[in-house]
Amino acid sequence: MIPTTMNSRIITLFLTLCLFVTSTFAQDPGALRRRMSERLPQLDEFKTAGVIGENNRGFVEIRGKGTPAAANLVTAENQDRTAVYALIAKSTGAKPEAVGMARARQIAANSGPGVWVQDADGRWARKK
Repeated sequence: MIPTTMNSRIITLFLTLCLFVTSTFAQDPGALRRRMSERLPQLDEFKTAGVIGENNRGFVEIRGKGTPAAANLVTAENQDRTAVYALIAKSTGAKPEAVGMARARQIAANSGPGVWVQDADGRWARKK
């Protein structure tokens, strides 16, 4: 039999390894791009319907009456955007928050009519 302390060390090591592997794959730019690209049609659908909006920090938010599907989509998208902003910040020397805010301005400028966008002061409006 393995002593209890050894069991806990093995479990801790295993969990640490799992977190490292998960973190490493989550940061893979190709995987990030692929996941975000696959989500884009559904994101656009929710944005057009007014369910999701683009905030001034470069993330999506539920607007109005959200659904569990929309909430899951927002969570997944924002996790990947956080990783992308961190990668860009690391390569440019900027802060991830600054990268997100710059991206928010680009997204707002390129969003289609009817999409909820948040201005720099935090006010929400539908793009015309």
